[in-house]
Amino acid sequence: MPGGICVKNSSDLLIPQPTLSEQRALIASLAKQRLRRFREVTDGDRDAISLYLLDSEIASHLHAGVRFVEVGLREKMHRSLAEVYGERWFDDSAGILDEGTLRSISRATAQVGPHASAGKVVAQLMLGTWVDLLGRGEVKADGSKARYVRDVWEPAFKHSFSLPRSELRALAMRINWARNRISHCEPVVFGLPMPGLGAPGHRVRRSPERLFADIQMLVAVTEPGLAPWIAGWGQTKALFRHELAVRALSHVADDSSVRLQL
Repeated sequence: MPGGICVKNSSDLLIPQPTLSEQRALIASLAKQRLRRFREVTDGDRDAISLYLLDSEIASHLHAGVRFVEVGLREKMHRSLAEVYGERWFDDSAGILDEGTLRSISRATAQVGPHASAGKVVAQLMLGTWVDLLGRGEVKADGSKARYVRDVWEPAFKHSFSLPRSELRALAMRINWARNRISHCEPVVFGLPMPGLGAPGHRVRRSPERLFADIQMLVAVTEPGLAPWIAGWGQTKALFRHELAVRALSHVADDSSVRLQL
């Protein structure tokens, strides 16, 4: 295990351990299959609940990091696009956006109204939309192919980011996949699924610590001045080294159908 702070037991966590009666009530509130994996890697319900609470705490720390990444990335991309195509670039007067992006913009506009400020529309766009803008572009409404590398990356983003387009997109995509899992309350201590990355018959899961490294990198790329700050999240890193978290990942690593990225 890496050096540094180590959270050894549940008493070190911010979420208080429930009493036995509260534990029974918590178990009763969950679907039976919800605790199955937690029970598989622990000894009895007390440890299983401790791991379940640890999972919630790790997820909350990751979610906090994702919030900073998402808000910072969208603002940087919005400003970069605005410099080239104007503050309301999303109205697509230049005709550069594909159908998927325009649908996302239409949904965002419907939520805030057609006369809303550019900032309000941009704030409604999901992280996945910004990931798509880092891609190559898909089919436009007129049936032609959008050229995002030529019309978006080269004029707007190339000089705003220190990473190549493909690396930046892959980084943002991994974080978006994780964001969606966390938002849907899926467990994180067993690693976060990375769809489409594994060989046939194999699944790829990324450890919480590896995902947090992604978050740190994207924060640093988006706003370098924040890199030392997020690098100092010692309590977050300590949670990854909790003995129950280590046990959960060891259990996943024993599955030959899973490639665990630690």
